[in-house]
Amino acid sequence: MVSLFMVASTVFGILGGSFADRFDLRRVMVGGLVLTALSGALGALAPGASVLLVSRSFEGVAFMLTVLPVPALLRQTVSSSSLRGWLGAWSAYMPTGMAVALFISPSLMEVAGWRGVWTFCAVLAAVWAILIAVTQRQPGTRTAPPLAIGRAVCETLRAPGPWLLALCFGFYAGQFTGIFAFLPSVYREYGIPAQLGASLTAIAVFSNGVGGLSAGLLLQRGADRATLIVMVGLVMAVCGWIAFGADIDFAWRYTAIVVLSSVGGLIPGTLYATVPFYAPSVGAVSTTVGFMQQGVGAGGMLLPPMMAALTQAKGDWSSTRIATGAAALVTVALGLMIRRYDAVRPR
Repeated sequence: MVSLFMVASTVFGILGGSFADRFDLRRVMVGGLVLTALSGALGALAPGASVLLVSRSFEGVAFMLTVLPVPALLRQTVSSSSLRGWLGAWSAYMPTGMAVALFISPSLMEVAGWRGVWTFCAVLAAVWAILIAVTQRQPGTRTAPPLAIGRAVCETLRAPGPWLLALCFGFYAGQFTGIFAFLPSVYREYGIPAQLGASLTAIAVFSNGVGGLSAGLLLQRGADRATLIVMVGLVMAVCGWIAFGADIDFAWRYTAIVVLSSVGGLIPGTLYATVPFYAPSVGAVSTTVGFMQQGVGAGGMLLPPMMAALTQAKGDWSSTRIATGAAALVTVALGLMIRRYDAVRPR
């Protein structure tokens, strides 16, 4: 179920972004929210697993259509002097939403079951579609003519900047997904009740959003993006080793995970704030976001199974630190490559 949500981003991310660049950004976002509502309703009414899986696949497409236009829309609606801050703040949407869902879903499920949760999310998406449609009636003023889909894709793939963004986000997403996938094993080992474990996970995920907000503030005040990425990679390597490689009490292990999550949140905030500057042209901002999202999907799908293979080979999940440490060092290397690219890229 989780993987199906990532498949659309992994396979069609860059095409979805170019679609948003080609057509009106607000209409694409509203269409994505409407499709989210419809696919959620289909899932809530699903008579069996096959229909539920199909609805999940549609939700993945709807997610792309909803989020890919956002950086380009922000570029149209906020001043250039505050753009980095707003993009960094927006990057917190995923961990913040996940944390809220983790807190409220168990209680909602007790009252209305899992179908009630699905219905609630569908209604919420429909409400947001109406809000966007009503409050943003006038299309944004384009700073450049729309690019043909094929041209936007080709320009993005030929530029080095989008590749650096996609690879950096992919290795980060692989670490984050893999680490949080192993949290239930940690809870079971220490006898943590399921409800308390869900709350602890929600806190850790929410701290990731705080990191995104911090990235926006730091970049707005002139922090260097490459320095932030390198620092985050080193901190994640150390925290991953403590969380899964050290024989310590649960409190220290959990603290390391929270620090990893909060500091790690600087990477999404930094990368999203970098997109408008690394896109090959003004007309390919959403296409660049889509390509970056493709890296997120690939990292989230490929690295966790590799971690699982290491765990199976050794017999426990402590070997996770090997995979997370290697991915963190790759993130550091990519941060250094970003510094080099910033020194030579066209302004």
